Amino acid sequence: NLSDKCDERKTALPDKRLLRAQWWQKVMMQPSYSADSGDSALYDHPAILAAVNAIEEVTQEGEKVLVFGRFTRPLRALVDLLNAREMLRCLDAQQAWPQSKVIASEWAAIIAAHRQLERSGQLSQEDLNKRLDQQYRSLELQRRKIRKNLIKNIEGGIKKHSERMQALFFAFKKDVSKIAENDQDNDEHALAVVARAVKELIGPDIDSATPDDFATAFANIVDAASDRDEGDADGNGELDADEANELWSNLVPRLHDEYSRPEGGFARLMYGETKPATRRFLQLAFNRKHGHPKVLVAQSVVGREGLNLHKACRTVVLLHPEWNPGAVEQQIGRVDRIGSLWQSKLDEAINKSVSDAIPRIEVRPVIFRGTYDEKNWQVLRDRWDDLRAQLHGIVISPRFAENYQDATSVIAEINAAAPNFSPTTVSCCRDEIVK
Repeated sequence: NLSDKCDERKTALPDKRLLRAQWWQKVMMQPSYSADSGDSALYDHPAILAAVNAIEEVTQEGEKVLVFGRFTRPLRALVDLLNAREMLRCLDAQQAWPQSKVIASEWAAIIAAHRQLERSGQLSQEDLNKRLDQQYRSLELQRRKIRKNLIKNIEGGIKKHSERMQALFFAFKKDVSKIAENDQDNDEHALAVVARAVKELIGPDIDSATPDDFATAFANIVDAASDRDEGDADGNGELDADEANELWSNLVPRLHDEYSRPEGGFARLMYGETKPATRRFLQLAFNRKHGHPKVLVAQSVVGREGLNLHKACRTVVLLHPEWNPGAVEQQIGRVDRIGSLWQSKLDEAINKSVSDAIPRIEVRPVIFRGTYDEKNWQVLRDRWDDLRAQLHGIVISPRFAENYQDATSVIAEINAAAPNFSPTTVSCCRDEIVK
């Protein structure tokens, strides 16, 4: 059959269009990636550097930054570069950095950071490892000091928490009691991991922390590590001793994965492969004013829904702006919540009656001029204007009105005719309803 032979020939031959697409994809990837240097070219990409400058401007003022993007490789490059730059700054300022040596995958980012920060001298991995190890030893001494009284401190405040939490604490206490006396300095056991986690959560005020602070930190860590009602095998809403012991044995590896990471965590990445427990740990830590991460870089589909990231952050950087303004509103909504950092700063400004310094939620898109970014941003802004016209009563946007300077009075009249639902303003529509 001639038609069957033609079909067989078609399936045997490669699709030329697919081959051409693969070839062009390879050509486009070569400037920014190679097997030898990895993503090193991305560390000097103008969009990455612009994002770094915007982020560090905020973090150096003591606030945290939430970053959204779509593509994993540039998100990883941004995280690596931010961590490398902050590590070098901490070493130069003789400040603690939670890392004992350079990881091989970090070296290209560290070289780029050394050059960008215009540090003097030749960069040596051996010398850098010595400096990291020296400062890390002093950090470990602080952690070991916390371990000595950790059980007593948590026990002093744990009775104010739920019976479930108390049961898990006693499972932790039982686990610690099995540690041999000559193994107390082992950084791998549960006591060391929990002490490290508690220190990160409480932050620099740990020397003056109360038992209630220690117990609350322990409870927050356990809640982040476990799912709701996890371990309740008989479904009675409580954990007996056996259930608590079994659940605790399952929680320890999760705590170890998060708090025994070999690299520093100034910036962290949350993407599709990030485990649910890790996402909860990141949310918990990011909402603390002190401690890492200072920057949370999230893949858009992962981080824009279901997370509250508002307690220590009011700045959102859009590394890869979306096409859909609804998606961007969801991203901004992560920091626009009741009890947010922005709300507390706004209340403070109102109480001080400082009209020219009203704090805002800062949204900073990264647009690479002369590329498709500009077209993307133009489409997003047009759709955003449509959204505001339909939902917010801004019929003619200020951006659109700039093109019609001779019709300002007409534009003002049209916008004024839209319903106004502000609680501080009484609109004509509302008066008519009341009448």
